[in-house]
Parts: sequence; structure tokens; C-alpha cells
Amino acid sequence: MEIVIICLAAFFTAVLTFFSGFGLGTILAPVFAIFFPIDIAIALTGVVHFSNNIFKMALVGKNTDKAVLLRFGVPAILASFVGAWLLLRITVLPTLFQYEL
Repeated sequence: MEIVIICLAAFFTAVLTFFSGFGLGTILAPVFAIFFPIDIAIALTGVVHFSNNIFKMALVGKNTDKAVLLRFGVPAILASFVGAWLLLRITVLPTLFQYEL
């Protein structure tokens, strides 16, 4: 049953955020965090982001403004590596708070 909830949450979140362009991580990461450790939840959210972006590129990629893509895309790629590095550093810190369902 958990896999059904996770898949449905990922699908409906991706559909909802297709038009707005934001919110996927805000909605999906907490859902994943219920079922997985936080580092895994963040990584899975990244997988859904990547898949959603590939789907968007297939649908509307030909209408992309190349200048905007370069201005936002290059810094985003660099920041993703910084974020991955920070995630690796944060996961080894001691737990400050823990909850159970």
C-alpha cells in the first residue's frame, strides 16, 4: 500500500506543478520523508524532478528561450552540485529531533 501512496503522490504532484513550474519539492519531499530517511527522500524527490523536467522538455522544449535557459540553467546545475555536497555533510550530523508515526 505504501508504494501506491508514494507513486500516486509523485504522479499527482508532478501533474499539479507542470503548469506552475514550482512546488514539486515542497509537496513531495514531506510525503517521501514519511516513508524514507530524509537523505533518501531528498534523492527520490530529485529523481521525480528530473523525470518531470525530461517530460516537460519533450512537450515544450522547442519553445525554450535559449538566453533564459543559459542564465538560469548553468547556475542551477552548479547549485545542484553544491546542494548534493551539503546533503552529504548534513546526513552525518547527529539527530536533533526524531518522530515516529
